[in-house]
Order: sequence, then structure tokens, then C-alpha cells
Amino acid sequence: MSEQHPWKAVVIPEKSMHHMADALRSPSDHDLKDHPVTQEVMAHLGPQRTVVDIGAGIGRFTVPLAAMGCDVWAIEPSALMRDQLHQALITNKLDSRVHTVAGLWPGVEVPMVEVALAAFVIQFSPDPRQFVQAMEVAATVRCVMAIHVDHMFSGLDDLWAVFHPDRPTPTSPVFRDVYTLLWNEGIVADVRVVEDPPRDGFWRDPHKVLEGLADLLQIDTDAEREHLATLVREGWGTRGGTLTPSSHRWAIVSWTPRKT
Repeated sequence: MSEQHPWKAVVIPEKSMHHMADALRSPSDHDLKDHPVTQEVMAHLGPQRTVVDIGAGIGRFTVPLAAMGCDVWAIEPSALMRDQLHQALITNKLDSRVHTVAGLWPGVEVPMVEVALAAFVIQFSPDPRQFVQAMEVAATVRCVMAIHVDHMFSGLDDLWAVFHPDRPTPTSPVFRDVYTLLWNEGIVADVRVVEDPPRDGFWRDPHKVLEGLADLLQIDTDAEREHLATLVREGWGTRGGTLTPSSHRWAIVSWTPRKT
């Protein structure tokens, strides 16, 4: 984060939460016990095995952490996400280990925990410094963050230009911005960059592709939606272009919280 790259939080409309929740329920996400984020948290747990999962969503990390014996405080502002998290906890008989808290970080109260986890959520914060400081206050052993190295939807640049030729493609804070913020705060964090293999698109249900793309592209009119449908039918970007699955880089950023 700098004058050249000012922080601009991502704002997700409530209707887009449905698409996000569906995408996060992909088969590969059903068991994340061996996921690098989960393993990073487990490596720093003490005898209490306590975690706060900031922006827990549908429970991608809350559920496996609870299954491995952690007591988790799951912070989630979206009622839709909380409902699906609750269903996952009931299904896996883990509801006794998870305390779900409705609200935005850091505007919620949680007890001291050993590890504060924020996986792929700091980009939604309007005040990242306060976000990080609150993580350090909450954690006694470790702060763990996961953040995209590349912009999540950078592959939509070409389609964005079709519908908004006079406006630059929106961008979101990425690893570069977060690490600069931490460095400026005097935090020297450990970093591990992970590259995931290409996936077969963000949505498993092809019928949801048009609706999801329309949200991302900020398309409002029927004429624009029809144009988008035509581009998709014609195989826009199916070979080397916009809709081609690509590898995805992200980083685990981990540090010992400073105590004053």
C-alpha cells in the first residue's frame, strides 16, 4: 500500500454472496485438513488449541480446524454464509467447538486465542491497519493471513473492456499491498507463495456463469446481458482468453504478534 497503489477495499453486493458461497462449495474444498492454511495454523497452536477465523464464510477452514480439536471463534458478517456454516457444523457434529459471531472484524468481541486467522478476507476491509492491529491484540502466539498474489478476476480484463471501454478494470488489494502495509507497521512476516493448478472455472453450474459474470462486470441492462450471453456462447476466451482456467498464486503471511 503506497501513494502509487492506494488501498481500495472490495465491496461485495449481497446477491453476489450466493455465487461466492456456491463456488466455495466445490468438491476440492470439502476436506481442507491438509490445506497449507490449515497446516500453518496447526503448526502454531499451543495447548489450548484456540483460533479466531476472521471472515469464516461457509467454514472452509473453521470446519477442518474444529474437526482436528480446535475451539474456533468464527467471525462472519453475511447471514447467508453463517447459515451454511451452521449447516456444515451440524452435519459434521462440530457445533460444540465453534462459536459463530455475526459482524465485521474488528468490530466484534472475542476472547484471546492462540492463532488469529484471516484467509482471503483483508481485501474487504476499509481499514487494513486496524484489521491487522486487532489480529495482534487477539492472538497470543501467531497471526496467519492468506492473500491473493494475483488479482482474483484479472482474467476478466478483456470482457470488462467490451462493456466499459472508458473505465479501467477494478482491482483489489493483493499480496504486494498487504506486505507493504505490514512492513510499514514494522512487521517482518514469514511468507510462503503457493501456486494452485488451473481449475475448471469459478462456477460449477454452467447456468450460473452468465449471472455471475454479469455481477462481476457490473452489467445492468438486458441488452448488455444478451451481448454477454452471445460472447459466452461463441466461446469467448475458451482458448487462451478470458474464461480459460489459469493457475492461481496466493501467499501465506505469518508473524508473531507484537505485544506492548
